[in-house]
Amino acid sequence: MPPESTYVEPHTKKNIISRSELDARCKAGEILIVVNQKVYKLDKWIKHHPGGQLAIRHCIGRDCTDEVKALHPDYVLEKKIKYFEIADFLPRESDPEFAPILNSLPRTKEEIFEAQSVQVSAAYRQLEARLRAEHLFETNYTNYAWEFSRYLTLFTMAIVLNLYGTCTMHYMASALCLAMFWHQISFFAHDAGHNSITHNLQMDNGIGIFLADFLGGLSIGWWKKSHYVHHIVTNHPIHDPDIQHLPFFAVTTRIFRGFFSSYHQKEMVFDRIAQFFVSYQHYLYYPVMMFGRFNLYVQSMLFLINEENYPYRKQEVFGLAIYWIWYPYFLKQLPTWNMILAYVLVSHMFTFMLHVQITLSHFGMSTEELGDTESFAAKMLRTTMDVDCPTWLDWFHGGLQFQAIHHLFPRMPRHNLRSAQPFVRQFCDEVGLTYHIHGFAKGNHIVYSALKDVADQVGFFLEVAKHEANEFVEAQRIVRPDTKKDQ
Repeated sequence: MPPESTYVEPHTKKNIISRSELDARCKAGEILIVVNQKVYKLDKWIKHHPGGQLAIRHCIGRDCTDEVKALHPDYVLEKKIKYFEIADFLPRESDPEFAPILNSLPRTKEEIFEAQSVQVSAAYRQLEARLRAEHLFETNYTNYAWEFSRYLTLFTMAIVLNLYGTCTMHYMASALCLAMFWHQISFFAHDAGHNSITHNLQMDNGIGIFLADFLGGLSIGWWKKSHYVHHIVTNHPIHDPDIQHLPFFAVTTRIFRGFFSSYHQKEMVFDRIAQFFVSYQHYLYYPVMMFGRFNLYVQSMLFLINEENYPYRKQEVFGLAIYWIWYPYFLKQLPTWNMILAYVLVSHMFTFMLHVQITLSHFGMSTEELGDTESFAAKMLRTTMDVDCPTWLDWFHGGLQFQAIHHLFPRMPRHNLRSAQPFVRQFCDEVGLTYHIHGFAKGNHIVYSALKDVADQVGFFLEVAKHEANEFVEAQRIVRPDTKKDQ
């Protein structure tokens, strides 16, 4: 595996940058972020960032200490990021020029909210230190060994039933085993993508490429680019790709008027096709999810075609090539074309449960925009729901039913998320935040209701839009009367 990048920006002499200077320099086009009261200049590094450029661009001009710590290995903060340090940061409230003015004025709602966010961030960092002391960021390799044995069993059963099957039941059972295999290894690949297995970037990348590309036909690099943005701007209608699913779904009525997606870099239009699908999205939710894997194939290929700076591009292209050799060969062993078609549909469509599990934690949650001053922890808990289930069922959900806890601590191994739950509950009680957790059935009902609420407003929106269009035409007629009539 190649290194993340061959580029290192020279360490420059430090000075002090105030809030106002930081704002001015960012407006002028510099890529500056604040981490642990230090200012870092990432203009040249941004194109080499393994998590994609957008993950950095969403942090420009603000304190993103919690985001950086949550998503990066310790060595990034301890060693690598120091190459980009250019100054100490002077917050506005610490600036001698502004402190007397701020102290003499009554506090606005925004200032109160910002002060509360600072307190939540401090408590969140204490929580993170406490969980480290409990060794919950350490990997239990025995757990992964059991998981690997489950994957191997499912894959072996898929092969045996395919090669030695004698009837439709055998072949369909093979397809189901392969679907469950893909479903389960996605959780393992997810951990590798977050560098939470070996905590060694090269090794975890290798694991992720083997599981996602060679065995699943999906790009782990594409997943990282999308998923890291999702973790930073969770449930933001304009920025989070995980809730931008037009023409099929709209999780907020804000999407009705269209918007420019910062992730997809294009206008998302609420056209007639989208109007139709969104009107029935609560009914179409599960059927559409059955075809989700086919879309992931397309996204993976587009990523590897377009991302020239991605350092693991060659390895992933090779991995996908191997996948598209072994899977068609696997299908070729089936007796008829009808059986091949049925096998493809069953093996792919029954992975819908993974897509449901992923969207379940976000589709029914808040999509409000509370600004850059909202603390990372508060945002994650506001936009994410946990799914309650008995311990013996953790294997089915992959441990990622604890999405809220995962969003707070993305690099914590999945098998430790349940152990972190009591600490997170206590944290929420202490800082006054709501910990959203529901059973699987209740969670599905919440998502169904949220989708139905948006669907029910499509007709009303179209009526309003029609009325506004008529008013505009009438206004134009008054301002610019028919010249032929005047003559």
